[in-house]
Amino acid sequence: MSSHAARSTKAEVVSDFRRAQILAAARQSFTRRGVTGTTVETIAKTAGLAKGTVYLYYRSKDDMLLQILMEDLAELKEDAARCLEDPGTVEDRLRRFLHGVISFFERRRDFMEHCQLEMSPDVRKKAKQKLQLVFSAQTDAWRVVLHDASARGTVRATDLDAVARTIVSLAHGMSIQRLRGWQTDPLDAAVAAAVSLVLHGVTAS
Repeated sequence: MSSHAARSTKAEVVSDFRRAQILAAARQSFTRRGVTGTTVETIAKTAGLAKGTVYLYYRSKDDMLLQILMEDLAELKEDAARCLEDPGTVEDRLRRFLHGVISFFERRRDFMEHCQLEMSPDVRKKAKQKLQLVFSAQTDAWRVVLHDASARGTVRATDLDAVARTIVSLAHGMSIQRLRGWQTDPLDAAVAAAVSLVLHGVTAS
């Protein structure tokens, strides 16, 4: 490796580390104080950096919030894909998927409770667009699973595209209900009930 390439690689490593450090501090500050109560100075202090250093990487706290949301939603997309790609029956995959999506949101409960009502219109719009892409990707993945299962005769030949959308909507709806305290059953019990309901509608008799 040339000395120039080595310097570039080192600079990239430092840059990636600084960005991660700043985002971790921003998430902590947003969770504790909300978006309105957080300043770039607060984030810099939490990260142990000068405010000017933070501005080298992010223009504003909204930029940081948006980056956190984008990374979280990308993780949600990847986690859900793994749940469906791993082997198992439709029931196995459904249980993993519902448990995974709901757990994802519950792990971020405090962050979301503080931030979801305080996003700027621009951040909210971009987050909704990204969430729509995640929803579409999850629906596409379920469509493949269900059509494969239908070809094997393990699910009824109903409108499987609609079933795929319903499963993804169910996962996100249950997540929102639990975040808002509308649904307080133990997670395993809630997932088991949802799995039973879906399977009753799609499993071949």
